[in-house]
Amino acid sequence: MDHSHNLVRPLERVTASYRSARPRAARKVAVTQRADQLTAWVALSLDEPSALKNLQDAAAELRDVPQLAGVLPRVAGAAMALMGAEFGNIQFVDPRDDSLVLVTQSGFRHEFLDHFAVVRDSLSVCGRAAWQGVQAVSDDVRDEPAFAPHQKVFRAAGVRSVQSTPLVDRAGRLMGMISTHTSQPGRPSDQDLRVMELYGQLAGEVIARHLAGHAVDGRPAALEHNGTPFDGHIPLSGTNGTTQWVYRVDEPYGSDGCRTYGIHPSQWRGRITTDGPDQGAEYAAALVARELRAEWSIHGNGSARPVHVHVWRGWEGTHRDAAFTMEIQPDNVDGRRRPAVDAA
Repeated sequence: MDHSHNLVRPLERVTASYRSARPRAARKVAVTQRADQLTAWVALSLDEPSALKNLQDAAAELRDVPQLAGVLPRVAGAAMALMGAEFGNIQFVDPRDDSLVLVTQSGFRHEFLDHFAVVRDSLSVCGRAAWQGVQAVSDDVRDEPAFAPHQKVFRAAGVRSVQSTPLVDRAGRLMGMISTHTSQPGRPSDQDLRVMELYGQLAGEVIARHLAGHAVDGRPAALEHNGTPFDGHIPLSGTNGTTQWVYRVDEPYGSDGCRTYGIHPSQWRGRITTDGPDQGAEYAAALVARELRAEWSIHGNGSARPVHVHVWRGWEGTHRDAAFTMEIQPDNVDGRRRPAVDAA
């Protein structure tokens, strides 16, 4: 049984800050790291297909959970199961000051939770992982002088080893941290760490969609433009140059129709935030296409069909009013791009 639970007040506070107007630009993981993750997907599919299936099953369960409060305990529980850990916690990056706020935990008592309620430096495993934007591991926390400020709390909690893995969205933005802890010293295997890193990517994408604040009709909740609720007649762009894009991947269905691609359609329907004028709708479509090609590389192109990647500014519309549409054939790795008709 999963005993993970959310810390309600911190979760509500950080979630509200994500949904408020103009949060600070999110820190991103390096582009080379994202490329390494795609390579890891392929390697895992070849070397350990059962591990890949377990990972995909764990991620698929998250997509069926309607509320973020229900997603997070499942993420913590799955991470602990993947790593064989006794303790775990999830932190969100507070977009106001880049601190890590503890929002979900399993197995810890109040002393640990109070001590790590908010982390603002790199003098911990999670802090180091956040500052560097990469997975961090401590084989034995008692052997690292940098962790001296935390030793009393670690000993009281019975923690000896820790790994912290970034939760990142599809665009590579750092959303938070998932950490697992064990009562014995030792380093997880390279395969376990690779699986955990990939799970952090999958879980991060699901969490990012919840943080975007979708309302029931698919439109983002509480989005504003220059202090005014967004009504669809002005570009959804912030003063810092960020733009919200909505994407959907469609496949042919029936005699003359189409449907959202995939067994789990929500996997290929979501939001992307870009950071500048050179990262427009075509750039957002290319990010989605890259993930799609990675899936085809893992499972093979045998069952793949031609698809269209549609991208809208702000929120989803019809394929006719998409800002950009990309057509991809399973045997055409470069894809064929065509700009959508400008409805404006």
